[in-house]
Amino acid sequence: MKLTVGEGGTAEGRFLPGTVSFMIARPHAAPSLSGVADLLAQDADERPAQAGPGVLADGTTQFVAQLAVPGAQHIGMSTSGGPMLRHVVAMAMSSFATLVADGEGGFLVRQGGPIGLWDTVEEAISMWRNAGAPPQTEFGLTVTPDRQRVWLGSPEGPFWELPARPLPPGRIRVG
Repeated sequence: MKLTVGEGGTAEGRFLPGTVSFMIARPHAAPSLSGVADLLAQDADERPAQAGPGVLADGTTQFVAQLAVPGAQHIGMSTSGGPMLRHVVAMAMSSFATLVADGEGGFLVRQGGPIGLWDTVEEAISMWRNAGAPPQTEFGLTVTPDRQRVWLGSPEGPFWELPARPLPPGRIRVG
């Protein structure tokens, strides 16, 4: 990424060619997954998934998913030799999404907590695909003293506000 520094502590620029993955701005350990089993056992809504866990394997699509839910972690687990389950968990927001094969070539998503994590991921991926699935060089970043915004196309285009500090529960915003 190449940023041009502006007045008042601002900077802006586009992502450079190559594979970009989301990285936390401040060095610190990933959030603890202590209590994830209790979180995943909570009541949840289930529906057919529009996008399966394969979207998390592609570099640009994974980047878009991480922009949509910056406080979440992707983990894979199986229990007692059962099928591999893919989870997206945001412990600080007490939210989770679990993707399970539906036996017919698709996936079901089971979501719980105050934030529909997979709904948010699917919305962001759909917006990116509707824009023609552009490469990461079409994304840019605007930084001010109190915010970080990743945008697609131009600073006025679709954008994602990233936390400049840890977000309190329920503060994910997609513009």
